[in-house]
Amino acid sequence: MPSTTYTTPTGEFEAGHHSSRDAGPTEAEQQTRVLVNMLFARFKAIYTHKFASAYSTTDEVKLAKREWAVALKGFQEPLLAYAVERTKEVHAWPPTISEFLKLISTAYKAYGLVDPRSAYLEVCACRTDPLKHRWSHPAVFFAGSAAGWYKIKSEEERVSWPLFEASYLKVVDRVIAGERLCIPKVIMIENKQTLSVHNLAGDIARALSLSVDAVMPLLYYTQKTHGSGVRVRYREVSQKKLQEMGYNEKLPE
Repeated sequence: MPSTTYTTPTGEFEAGHHSSRDAGPTEAEQQTRVLVNMLFARFKAIYTHKFASAYSTTDEVKLAKREWAVALKGFQEPLLAYAVERTKEVHAWPPTISEFLKLISTAYKAYGLVDPRSAYLEVCACRTDPLKHRWSHPAVFFAGSAAGWYKIKSEEERVSWPLFEASYLKVVDRVIAGERLCIPKVIMIENKQTLSVHNLAGDIARALSLSVDAVMPLLYYTQKTHGSGVRVRYREVSQKKLQEMGYNEKLPE
């Protein structure tokens, strides 16, 4: 059976490569392949004989495209197109993957955005009270919300970083498509019953003849978001422990 691989110097990815049990590439994978094919076509037009020198055989092109597809997964056409324009300005030869990724980072700036890693570091630094932070761009806030503030607070980086990166790239797509993002404003309402953790710890300590330091761990729940499930669970545990110690007053929510 003849190969279905297109055999030009910038040939397409192989078709028909999947087994009968394989459902084939996902829509996102197929879109990445299309973009990589377009990218290589642009490189060939821009660098002519230099491109042919860098990728002298069809097999080399196919192998290179597979690596580029892995590296560019998740990036959309406007960012890649911007990076190609910058490539013409700064590279006399077809860029390496590393060089092109650096140019994509500059493409974010064209839309007023920061790159994914910088955005992740920003949400990690401002995860405690996100609505009060002045974000570099609303996209960072919305990506943090989509990934889940609790997960960003509690999970290790190996878990929270991939979650955030995927969320951020989706929000970036919305910004590039022209959507205007607006962070909700916090409506400040005077609370005449503001919880003073230190005063509460003092009251409990005196009632149980304990030190404040011994009581404070039982009030850890007050550091969690008001109304959240984790705060409710921690409060219930603390309430039970205090009752066992002889303190029967109800802990504030």
